[in-house]
Amino acid sequence: MKYVRIRKLIIASVLLLVLVFILAPLWVTLVLSFDRTTTTSIVNFSFWPKEFSTFNYEVAASFLDLKQYYLNTIFVTIVNTFISVFTALCCGYAFAKGHFALKKLWYVLFLSVMMVPFEVKLIPLYLQYNSWGLVDTYWPLILGNFAYAYGILFARQNIANIPDSLRESAYIDGAGEWKIFFKIIAPLSKPVIATLSILQIIANWNSYLWPLVIIRTRSKQLISVGVSLFNSNETQIYYGPRMAVAIISAIPLVIMFLIMQKNIVHSIAVSGIKE
Repeated sequence: MKYVRIRKLIIASVLLLVLVFILAPLWVTLVLSFDRTTTTSIVNFSFWPKEFSTFNYEVAASFLDLKQYYLNTIFVTIVNTFISVFTALCCGYAFAKGHFALKKLWYVLFLSVMMVPFEVKLIPLYLQYNSWGLVDTYWPLILGNFAYAYGILFARQNIANIPDSLRESAYIDGAGEWKIFFKIIAPLSKPVIATLSILQIIANWNSYLWPLVIIRTRSKQLISVGVSLFNSNETQIYYGPRMAVAIISAIPLVIMFLIMQKNIVHSIAVSGIKE
């Protein structure tokens, strides 16, 4: 009994130490962002603001159009998340329960896309969208989400475990495929939808390389690129404002994850449904 308590104490101590290492950078960022004395220097940095102020946030707002970047990012994130999750669920349902020619071949082709790094496709994609006259628009950021390969894989694996008897009963009652999809498959896939939505929101909010390449007008950029441009264009190092921008850009993701994180655990439970 004593050995078990000592073991638990050691595990708790190690986990606490790991937690401190994880949270320390976040705390330092918060302190720098609210400390008036760290605007251009951190020589006398402390772990508590020496002069608590929102001055750094005001400076950041004066140099960076955060409102416009937020609106741009929210628009792209919402559209891309809806398209990618909906199409992934539809394709996952087709591959899990549908019967059509060359189904396995099409499924393998979809999965093969996951093995090709985006950097390999970057130049061909740019040339393609440039020939269509879509450069400096949001279309290149949106169209690719109609084929969310990982989402299709994840949805297919979960939908395949939904009992076929539910679909057969609906067929007997005269329901069509779309009614079955919206009335049976979608409600039973809510944890899957939430999980894929979380992944897509994070991916779109943090998207950097593709928007940087395809969007040329600064006012159309996403917040990840806007923050990078702010950090690279200033000749003087503004520590406080940079930390303030980092905090502002991360707040929506933190709130979203805290609200929806339990759905990731639920998605594991769905994968265990058996007939």
